[in-house]
Amino acid sequence: MRNGDEDRWLSSRYAPKPERRALIALYAFAWELARVRLVVTEPGLGAIRFQWWRDTLEAFEKGEKPREHEVVGALADMLAEDRYRLDALKRLVDHYEDAFEDADRAQQPEALLTATAAQVLADAHGWGRHIASLAPHVAALRRGEKVGYGPVVPQAPVSIRPAIAHLRLRRIYGKTNEPGNLSKRLCVMRGAMSGKV
Repeated sequence: MRNGDEDRWLSSRYAPKPERRALIALYAFAWELARVRLVVTEPGLGAIRFQWWRDTLEAFEKGEKPREHEVVGALADMLAEDRYRLDALKRLVDHYEDAFEDADRAQQPEALLTATAAQVLADAHGWGRHIASLAPHVAALRRGEKVGYGPVVPQAPVSIRPAIAHLRLRRIYGKTNEPGNLSKRLCVMRGAMSGKV
């Protein structure tokens, strides 16, 4: 996960251990979906991969034994602990597949992923609309799009900071496409500590 999505991995380090495991499983699942565009070129092969994940989620729903796969095993454990809802995972598959089919990374469900992660930490936090406006904007900056600093949002609640601290990286992605490792770590740490993203 650290290599696949370092930004979210850095944020997750600030979560208590049980919640951290749930965040990492969720992010690994999202990374598996996002990287379909990197490993296949044929639309049909992409459809097969997304269907595999749908079938896996349906097996969870039916209470069937999960398939042998590192991410599937982690998801199974977290679903057994009621860390997230199956319908949110299904929506992630649908949105990532739409983005793949349209060859448009801007359609990837950044806000849904971030909101699902925040829900792992707190059922009610009052920050949903801020996530919806900020997450896609930060994703655009990560892709190298020049979209400016973005919306001004209030300080994030302490409870969800490990799920959203990486959004603070907009402060450096807006200046450079390749921030250094230390800069990223310090930026995420400030987001986790202050809630100012």
